[in-house]
Amino acid sequence: MGSVYESLCADKREPGSSALVVCPSLPADETIRCVDALRSSRSRPEPIVVVSRAHTAQALLENWRSTIGSFPERLGIVSIGEVTRSVSAASTAVDLPQAYVQTIGTEDVTGIGIAIGEAFLQWEDDTNPLLWFDSLTPLIEGKGLEMTFRFLHVTLEEVRQAGAVAYVHIDPEKHDEQTISTLGHLFDDVLKYDTESVALKE
Repeated sequence: MGSVYESLCADKREPGSSALVVCPSLPADETIRCVDALRSSRSRPEPIVVVSRAHTAQALLENWRSTIGSFPERLGIVSIGEVTRSVSAASTAVDLPQAYVQTIGTEDVTGIGIAIGEAFLQWEDDTNPLLWFDSLTPLIEGKGLEMTFRFLHVTLEEVRQAGAVAYVHIDPEKHDEQTISTLGHLFDDVLKYDTESVALKE
């Protein structure tokens, strides 16, 4: 039985595709391991965009340094709800000036989508960015299922147009099967995990 990030090492998706990752909420270091596993599975280094409500940009950068050691050359972070922390402070505290960091208000669903699109535009047209979205759970709790569905519909189309690959997390302990199934229809795959086991694909 492997961990979530060990299972993701073998996940190789085509550009423009997406997966809903169904597993309990992950601490910052485990989130970083998952993202790095996906990065390592690519045939070439690709830009990474991490969107997080659960962890601040500072926490993600510090955990990347302590858990992995070296940073990706092209890294974007969209920090949701972290409106009081400056972008420069979040970046320079770990001596990573090349990080593209944006902070978005918790209730600003439109702003989150715009920030993801702007992050994709930071790199060359021939790249296929990797997007990790952590997590849909606060969005559903704050905005409801219908708004979250509409947000995903627009965002996943943006992923397809950018040739990106998206992994979007949802916590099954906070939502019923109907909610997960409704949102799962928007994705190419639904990957279900517990904290210790490999994925079961739907």
